[in-house]
Amino acid sequence: MTLPIDSDDVIIDPITFSVIFHRLKTINREMGITMMRTSRSQIFAEVHDFSCAICDGVPRIVAQEDGIPSHTASSMIAAKAIARQFAGDIRPGDIFIINDAYTGGTHLPDLTVIKPIFVDGEMMFMAINRAHHEDIGGMTAGSYSPMATEIFHEGIRVPPLRICRDNRPIRDVVEMVKINTRLPEMLWSDIRAQIASCDVAEARLISMVAEYGRDTMKAVMEDIQEYAERQMRAAIAALPDGVYVGEAILDNDGFDSHQVNIRVTLTVRGDELTADFAGTHPQTRGPINSTLANSATSVYVALLTTIGQDVPRVEGAYQPIKIVAQEGCLVNALSPAPVASSTLDTACAILEATWMALAQAVPDKVPAGWNRKAGPTFTGIDPRNGRFFIQFCFCGMGGAGANPDADGISYTSDGIDLGGLLSPNIETMELQCPQLNLTHELLADSGGPGKHRGGLGIEYRILWQAPKINASMHGDGVLNPPYGLHGGLPGTVNRPIINESRKNEIIMPSKGLFQLTHGDTYTLYASGGGGWGDPLERDPAMVREDVRNDFVTRASAERDYGVVLTDKLEMDVEATRKLRKRLAESRLHKAAGKPRSKSRTKQEAATRRTPSAINREPSATSRKPRRKQK
Repeated sequence: MTLPIDSDDVIIDPITFSVIFHRLKTINREMGITMMRTSRSQIFAEVHDFSCAICDGVPRIVAQEDGIPSHTASSMIAAKAIARQFAGDIRPGDIFIINDAYTGGTHLPDLTVIKPIFVDGEMMFMAINRAHHEDIGGMTAGSYSPMATEIFHEGIRVPPLRICRDNRPIRDVVEMVKINTRLPEMLWSDIRAQIASCDVAEARLISMVAEYGRDTMKAVMEDIQEYAERQMRAAIAALPDGVYVGEAILDNDGFDSHQVNIRVTLTVRGDELTADFAGTHPQTRGPINSTLANSATSVYVALLTTIGQDVPRVEGAYQPIKIVAQEGCLVNALSPAPVASSTLDTACAILEATWMALAQAVPDKVPAGWNRKAGPTFTGIDPRNGRFFIQFCFCGMGGAGANPDADGISYTSDGIDLGGLLSPNIETMELQCPQLNLTHELLADSGGPGKHRGGLGIEYRILWQAPKINASMHGDGVLNPPYGLHGGLPGTVNRPIINESRKNEIIMPSKGLFQLTHGDTYTLYASGGGGWGDPLERDPAMVREDVRNDFVTRASAERDYGVVLTDKLEMDVEATRKLRKRLAESRLHKAAGKPRSKSRTKQEAATRRTPSAINREPSATSRKPRRKQK
């Protein structure tokens, strides 16, 4: 029997608790819908690069629904910065903004709008949303510069700042922000969408207080924190006590060629967990540095997606978790280190390192590696109308890592976003930018083989139709593929190419500045997710279905899965049994250091695949010939 919840002098029954908690989450969703419908930019309306949250008056997050997971904890740090900065000087009708990475932000394009909500003179709530804007200034249009060596190169830094008083914009503050961007009207229009989102939350929350009473609402919000903490402590307590180490690698920082490591040691003691980043690379010259707020959020996401899937994403959930990182290391960078790529590249690596550590404690709960973004920001003048454009390469998504019980999702955003970023409409992109989309299709054999296959990446190719296009390449995963787990093999790496198969072909690194002109093409072979489990344990019928769907080639079916199909794609059961037996024996010989039997055929030797052979040939079943990986 479930007992009533006692919060100080108010007793909340479980039904009231559940109804109010879910209504708060529904209001949170309505905030996001309002932003999507009232915004001007594609990045809000179609890509959904934003998150919304509701805080109590402390402030502590009490509701945070669908959105970008990397905003999970850092949003509440921004709210606390506002409360601290303006203590004693906050009144109804005030609205604040902040984006400074070193004051609770993530990277500068993510602008946070916060509206305190009063009931009878008392600040009971804060409505918060954080959203990525198309340009916030800086040395490169789009505010993503791989050449930035300090945060001042990346755009305007907005500390906790009041932008509205009595629900009216403070004109000089608005103009100060607008003059520092290349798209002032777009920026202000999208900020107004964020404000509208907070206004919706205000109306709904005031109505809830009128319905349930102030004491009941306060008691439920307190109980939400206690409930989340209990749930997370129980999830941690279910882990075996011990020390677990995980590592992940970034290609480079854009300046030095050496790879950059992130190392995390998870120590589980009872119902508490410590994540210690000792051994992580020092902060770098290039913009892959991360603030502690962004890094902590990445650890929280790793835990919430594995051991804490049913735990509410509120502040109470993070109380049993301690983050330790030396100042000046990559994951606790000191100002003025540049941080533009921290929310993608570095956050993904922190997530993966934490997952790799958790995989030792709970192998049945951790997925294989996801794709990492490797697409440029394109900017220029559209010759059709003379307008300046900025286009982020959101259409070039890859595959998710396979799970312990399912294949990875194909064509989705990177790991730290967990599919939260959506692909924009191609026709809309062609209207807004001088480009023609030539290819946009799933890429066979890109998902890592496993008992559960990694999700597929895509082949994405566009033709540019403007005399000058600047490409600011900021990404990762060109050198390092998504990892496989428990016998699963890695996915493919990202392969971005300018003018593929032409004399002026450029194989792009993960970071750099490039220029294109009319008639140039950009192609991305986006990475697939890693595989989970032994590929020889995959149901042969599923392999056959993958081949029929052009997800896997016949060559890969034999080489990686040991499945033999006829020319009509029917299963050869006996040949499959024999091949799987030979492949399993081959592993045993290799593990024992014995020479392979001379009876192995040259064809088998030529087609066999090891986990280190990550760059596979493109699909032989695709609609057009494709160039082999060099």
